[in-house]
Amino acid sequence: MLSMIFRLFLCAIMARKKRKYVPYLLAGIIIAVFITWAFETAVLILPFIVGLLWFFFTGYIYYREEIVPDAEFREYFQKLFEAENQNNPHAKQPQLLSSEKISPFIMSYKFQSSNPLELWNKKKGYIEMHLNKKVIYIKQNANNPQEITLYVQIQPLITQIMWEDQYRSDGDIFRIGISIFGYVEMNLEKDPHAFVAGETGSGKSNILKCMIHQALRNHYDVVLIDFKRGVSFAEFNNAITVYYEYSATVEVLKSMVNETKARLDKFREKGVDNLRDYNMRTLNFLNRKVIFIDELAELLRTKDKETAGVLYESIETLTRLSRAVGIHLIMGIQRPDSTVISGQIKNNVSFRMCGRFVDREPSRIVLGSDIASTLPNIKGRFIVKEDTTHEVQCFYFQPSDLPYPQSNSVKSLPKKAQEETKIMDTENPKIKRTSKTTIEKQVTEIEFDFSDLKK
Repeated sequence: MLSMIFRLFLCAIMARKKRKYVPYLLAGIIIAVFITWAFETAVLILPFIVGLLWFFFTGYIYYREEIVPDAEFREYFQKLFEAENQNNPHAKQPQLLSSEKISPFIMSYKFQSSNPLELWNKKKGYIEMHLNKKVIYIKQNANNPQEITLYVQIQPLITQIMWEDQYRSDGDIFRIGISIFGYVEMNLEKDPHAFVAGETGSGKSNILKCMIHQALRNHYDVVLIDFKRGVSFAEFNNAITVYYEYSATVEVLKSMVNETKARLDKFREKGVDNLRDYNMRTLNFLNRKVIFIDELAELLRTKDKETAGVLYESIETLTRLSRAVGIHLIMGIQRPDSTVISGQIKNNVSFRMCGRFVDREPSRIVLGSDIASTLPNIKGRFIVKEDTTHEVQCFYFQPSDLPYPQSNSVKSLPKKAQEETKIMDTENPKIKRTSKTTIEKQVTEIEFDFSDLKK
């Protein structure tokens, strides 16, 4: 703008000297406007042009680094099956149809091929050696058997992901962490209960913290059963009730069983079969309830047959019946070993998380394979098994500065349990405790067997 005013001033002086005001003044204005527009436009557009050139060249270099060039790719795969196809006159060499970057960690390559999936799997090692990258798995299109897709890992999974509330899902979902395919989630509608297995220091308690945080942010009623007196969950003291003695724990589990049956009766009256439909049809809103058990073996470590029977029966009933009514069990296991938990419980807890174990047996028990024993020694690195199996870097949770909404879970308990939870522990006043009982006796380590699940 200043340059334009200066040029207009010069044009006015020239017009005055030559005493031809109008033509020179008009010509000066036109020239000044054109020059000023060109200059200012160039100033504005130049950074944009430079940015486009930078994006083009850096993107080209990036993809040149991460993706095998098409010509080399096609030539290699045409030669890979050459020997096998010589004996089959109808066989066709694999043709690359498309490639797609699914996430920052993985690339897919789709082929048209007449070679069976079994043969592709036999060649997997050769493909990895040629690409110098890990082939995650090879998939055959169910509707088009001649379509084969390779999923190739182009860079390793990151080793730490700090939890941020922006990761939280709006639905009834717990975000667990990140795999090479993206978010790994526990959908409470589909998988109402979960086991979280891991050795000391694996990050198991951190996973439970992250799930408790999400449950509170979603305004669920949260109950924590932790016979270590809740010391690992101190950040939630003002928002949840911690149970760590048998009498109140038995009461709270029995109350959840009664709540489950009462909700099923309400569902039958309204002609619905799940919590979401019931809440949409009635003004009597029912909240989700999530019971976290930090160490299941510690809970079941009692010689009192009556108490043990109630605990087993309550957990079994909840895993079997509470799927649709919005009552969920998240159970931590430090070291699964053999068969004490009933088949009903095992069959109804399909969502499994397993951290790294030095020996293979715990991984086989939880996941049906020894894959967890091959995990790198990275805190928070777990295998998650749902419909498929994923290697996951779980979120690292840090306490939030924002207050949590007050849980209503205590209000639904029997009066006896409510009174017991009001007694404060003298060593740590922040932790709510129950009255001491004579049932608190230890027996052998509870062991688990999940071998009945399909691999």
